[in-house]
Amino acid sequence: MDRKHRRSQVHEALLADPFVTDRDLASKLSVSVQTIRLDRLALGIPEMRVRALDVAERAYGSARLLTAHQVFGELVDLEPGEQAISRISTSRELAFSGTDEVQGHFLYAQAETLALAVVDIEGAKIVLARVKFRRGVQVGETLIAKAQVIRRSLGRQVVLALVRAGGDEVFRGKFEVLGEGA
Repeated sequence: MDRKHRRSQVHEALLADPFVTDRDLASKLSVSVQTIRLDRLALGIPEMRVRALDVAERAYGSARLLTAHQVFGELVDLEPGEQAISRISTSRELAFSGTDEVQGHFLYAQAETLALAVVDIEGAKIVLARVKFRRGVQVGETLIAKAQVIRRSLGRQVVLALVRAGGDEVFRGKFEVLGEGA
């Protein structure tokens, strides 16, 4: 496949799904991730993190910031009862002392508070959490979390929350949320 045709396919794929990663595109087009990055740069298309924020801002105006006790991070998209997206720019304050590795409980806090924000339940609380840490996060990486309600039943909702950094999934949590009086 020639470069012009490949770049056309990259452009079309990113118009159809701005959240597709360079790795996914490389696999789909049978080229290296670096080739996809170079194609994106030549086309003037930013990396996935920037595209995700741009989509949220176009859909909802400027990003909204809720108080710290509601969502850990910057809430950039919220469809109550459906899905939500938040963002955190990591800094030294989030790292283990003397290292550049972000402490895992901050990833959990981002995912958990986003799961609570997305559910449409009065007095929501987490009653069960199944989590997996995929890799460490370094200071300076931006965390993008997406929470989506995947199941509903009698005052309970199950939310899947994924946290990504640099295109990699770094945390996955499935939260069972129970409402007041259920």
